[in-house]
Amino acid sequence: MVERETSVPSERAEIAAVVYNRLRTGMPLQIDATTRFLFDDWTHPLTATQLASPSPYNTRIHVGLPPGPIGNPGILSIQAAAHPASVSYLYYVADPSNPGHHCFTASGTAFNLDAERYRQAQAGGHPAAGCA
Repeated sequence: MVERETSVPSERAEIAAVVYNRLRTGMPLQIDATTRFLFDDWTHPLTATQLASPSPYNTRIHVGLPPGPIGNPGILSIQAAAHPASVSYLYYVADPSNPGHHCFTASGTAFNLDAERYRQAQAGGHPAAGCA
């Protein structure tokens, strides 16, 4: 999951930390890459039907890890999973003002603001720079 969620090496340990923090708290992982794996679609926006799939690979609705791997991780992702960042982050979303990067936060409120910035950018708007 870490491999599929970011291409930025410096963010892998933070992505891993979010996964572990969510597992510890019993939150769904909500990792889009697991749903993308299910539908073998890595490029198109996920649809409402895909996001509602009852598959155990849909980590938006199922708590815990999916039933199997979703790809072949590189060494950097394996190292990140073995040594996640020591952070309290529970959320991340793509940063529309810094392509390839993410906004990380422990706050649901900040995540919602960052997610709204992302949605505005996807709709053709111009988001403010920086994360909430």
